[in-house]
Amino acid sequence: MKQLTLTLLFAYITVCTTAQTVVGKIISSKGEPIESATVVLHTTDSTFVDAAYTDSLGSFSIASALTDYRLIAQHLLYETSEQTYAKQSNLVIHLKEKENAIDEFVVKGERPLFKLVGGKIAYDMPRLLAGKIVSNVYESLLQLPGVREQDGALVLAGAMGVTILLNGESSSMPMANLIATLKALPHSQMQSAEIMYSTPPQYHVRGSAINIILKETKADKDIQAQINTSYTQKHYANYSTGASLLYATPKLSMNLNYAYNLSNERQGMATYSRHLYKETVTNIEQFNNGNRKANEQNIRLGVDYKLANANKLNVTYTAQLITGVDNNEASNGTFSNSTNQRTNSRPIQMHNLLLNYAASFGLKTGAEYTLYKDETAQHFQEYKAGKENNFITNAKQKIDKYRLFADQTHTVGSWNINYGAQYIEAADKSSQRYHSLIDQNLSPMNMASKLKEYTANAYIGFQKSVGDKLSLSASLTEEYYKFAGVKEWTLFPALEATYAIAPSHLMQLAVSSDKVYPSYWEMHGGTSYMNGYAELHGNPQLKPYKSYTGQLSYILNSKYILTAFYNYSDAYLVQLPYQAPDRLALIYKTLNLDYKQVIGFNLVVPFRVGERIDSRLTLNAFYDKVKSTHFHDISFTNDNFVGYSQLNNTINVSSKPNIKIEITCAYISKNIQGPAELSALWNLDAGIKWSFWNDCAELRLKGNDLLNSWTPDLIMKYNNQNLRMDITPNARAISLSFTYRLNNFKAENRKIDGSRFGTK
Repeated sequence: MKQLTLTLLFAYITVCTTAQTVVGKIISSKGEPIESATVVLHTTDSTFVDAAYTDSLGSFSIASALTDYRLIAQHLLYETSEQTYAKQSNLVIHLKEKENAIDEFVVKGERPLFKLVGGKIAYDMPRLLAGKIVSNVYESLLQLPGVREQDGALVLAGAMGVTILLNGESSSMPMANLIATLKALPHSQMQSAEIMYSTPPQYHVRGSAINIILKETKADKDIQAQINTSYTQKHYANYSTGASLLYATPKLSMNLNYAYNLSNERQGMATYSRHLYKETVTNIEQFNNGNRKANEQNIRLGVDYKLANANKLNVTYTAQLITGVDNNEASNGTFSNSTNQRTNSRPIQMHNLLLNYAASFGLKTGAEYTLYKDETAQHFQEYKAGKENNFITNAKQKIDKYRLFADQTHTVGSWNINYGAQYIEAADKSSQRYHSLIDQNLSPMNMASKLKEYTANAYIGFQKSVGDKLSLSASLTEEYYKFAGVKEWTLFPALEATYAIAPSHLMQLAVSSDKVYPSYWEMHGGTSYMNGYAELHGNPQLKPYKSYTGQLSYILNSKYILTAFYNYSDAYLVQLPYQAPDRLALIYKTLNLDYKQVIGFNLVVPFRVGERIDSRLTLNAFYDKVKSTHFHDISFTNDNFVGYSQLNNTINVSSKPNIKIEITCAYISKNIQGPAELSALWNLDAGIKWSFWNDCAELRLKGNDLLNSWTPDLIMKYNNQNLRMDITPNARAISLSFTYRLNNFKAENRKIDGSRFGTK
């Protein structure tokens, strides 16, 4: 029956009807663009569908499946325009000035930073980032309420995980490339950012997502450019530079982004272990210190071409090359005196090619190919008397990943119907070979394997407005997954409902489900050495885990947001250290636990202090519980209450010259990770930005983690496990950066999600 359902859904995707995006421009009778005009889209029988504001160029865009519609354009200083259109999407609307308009009239007010449209919390990024000390898209996302960085990844309050989208397109790029790409994109390219707790299936994302909408160029012909460079002093000096170039005509646009980073990162950890072995407790203290150097290049080329009849073609090539990798770490202590050097015999490289085609009747289809290659050599030497060892490990990974997808939207009466399908095939060829330099037989530790993974899914969903207060959307996705001997069918339901108590008082309910996959390298089962005591083990028995999430948000005055949330993950994955019972070894291994559940709330309160200080307070409190009946040879249940708070302040020092100061402080209480406990953390960031040369140039000085207290320590005291790990902080940094741009930017359409590549 499930196979039949999937077949019918695949066949249904060939049905094509009408869908479009209504875009246009609102100008005055003098031909000048009108900013902040309200554009309201109705059906021909006056049923509300959606709304938008015009930007500084007078432009607006509303996604809709309607071909015949009524559009209302209004502004305080202009006469309202109300017209009906048939099969038109690129509009130019003229508004006539009101006869009683006052020439000199100043209105002091506060335009909302966000609006709730179609179940999405859409933020006006140029307004949100005004005065902020940010230089790229990644740093800009950290300015969104409820978004923070944890362990090098983005965290959204109330969600188990979050996927980043660029204009709604999907990609198979790995997480490292996602972050590198976002850091290479200038923040000035951002138009808006949409937070979705239950992402519609046509994005090919389940669970929560942040969709970045990039600016579009409206000129008939345009050449734009930006250059940037920065110096960052952490424990070691780091340098970066980049450039962006856009060439655009009415039919063709080409966007090139290039970034080069020269990094030198400090790394280290102190381990204090009371290891129970043969009924005797051995005190082990190990101190690891070292650094990792690398040269990283990121290239991104996007080409958009407008075909006849409003059809569009997009080709995007993204690449990352990492050379000069030199990862050195020395370990000294009571158990081991060792050195560990990792280098790459060839560049670590990732190449991604994405082809998208959008038809005027609403069909979107495309294909994607990703190639990832990593060849790492590790030279390990142990000098402790009686434990001498000396070997070289060569690890290789090559991944070929293919993706095909198609999506369709059409209207049936007052219903918007969405359906589509996606097929993904991944081939991973990995190996790890040991070569002893002291004539030891290490061949039993060699590993070589080939993995094949197949994923196919199809979905159907709908969107509908019930009266003028309630909007609903729901979907059901069926997925077939095949890996090794595992064949699994899974259903993923999703629901979103928005109710307007009043125009500025809204409630939103979001329910979704998802599946999270382990990295490919972890599933091979290889072993690598961190020092003479700590080892990193793979786990061929790993399986994906399923998560179920629900969020209920109340939005007051289009300003304050209160969100209650519940998350449950079945067979949750986590990597933790473990003191082996049969030998003196500390083993890091990713395991499936029984479950993890989180329940809590998040509150966002923006406010102003006088005329110069713009602030935002974020409060997050939750109850975290995790359980495992088979954590190696023990079982545990652990829970904890956690509190998180953050205060952002932007101070307008001067408008001429344009100088802004930003101060951010944050605190998170003790948290848990499996049976272990993570220490409480404090954070203080501060910076100053000077914009000059008609705001085309920016000079920024910023300090991150000035207290050097945003790196957690881990303590595990449970059953026969007793250890503490103090990670060497490396987050404190002082950076000086300069940016010069000729114009704003249009960027290519992409979505990037987390991936599972890499030999770490």
